Amino acid sequence: MTNHFEKHDVMHLSPSMLNLWISQPAMALMRIAGIRDNEAGPAAWRGNAVDRMSASAAFYPDRDIDQLTQTALEIFDDELDGSSQDHFEKKVLQEREAIPAYLEQAVDFYRSLGETPEESQGKVTCMLDDIPVPMLGYFDLLYADKVRDTKTVGRMVSKLTDAHARQASFYAYATNREPWIDYVGKKEVRAYKVPTPEFWNKQNILAAKTLERVLAHSDDIFECCQLVFPDLDHWMWGETTKTAAKAIWQMED
Repeated sequence: MTNHFEKHDVMHLSPSMLNLWISQPAMALMRIAGIRDNEAGPAAWRGNAVDRMSASAAFYPDRDIDQLTQTALEIFDDELDGSSQDHFEKKVLQEREAIPAYLEQAVDFYRSLGETPEESQGKVTCMLDDIPVPMLGYFDLLYADKVRDTKTVGRMVSKLTDAHARQASFYAYATNREPWIDYVGKKEVRAYKVPTPEFWNKQNILAAKTLERVLAHSDDIFECCQLVFPDLDHWMWGETTKTAAKAIWQMED
């Protein structure tokens, strides 16, 4: 039986790939074709810095907040120094200056839980029903009975998103823990337990099957691309992917 994922050199799937396929199918197919924007930007650097130091605070409750903040700023600066692109200076400063506020909320929240995690930034791999390639992901914090994922947000959410419910439910399936998403803002943290993770993990399976059916259309990934159409107005599209999309879908004369 043909494995249509491996035919296109897709040796594993991930929650982020499935969420991308659901929200931006054209970009997901381009990523399979090896086309993506060059690098993350200041918001991603800020999120990475806060996530890493939040985990450190959870593991080491006596570690000083000023030391955690300084390390987070250094992580951000290292990302900036290693960037090959010019970034809007105002955006860089805005994200960097917000790190202490995010981290203060995260540190207070994770220490208030009163328990120490078993692991952080852990890799999980497992098979899902009827999907011929493994799923792979990385959780943020693993506790004795819970698996938690940290999401820094510029604007606080009022409910758990479907995309995050699917992501956390995969971590729950892989670790046999209760899934939680912790939204960290500059003024508060809102934590949501994912309801019915079995339902959301079924959505992962259904999404993977639809992707497989599209990949089965042709051995040529660019022919598969023609089954969908890109939304270039979406914020996720950068200059590299926009330029490539215009050529793939022949958007310009």
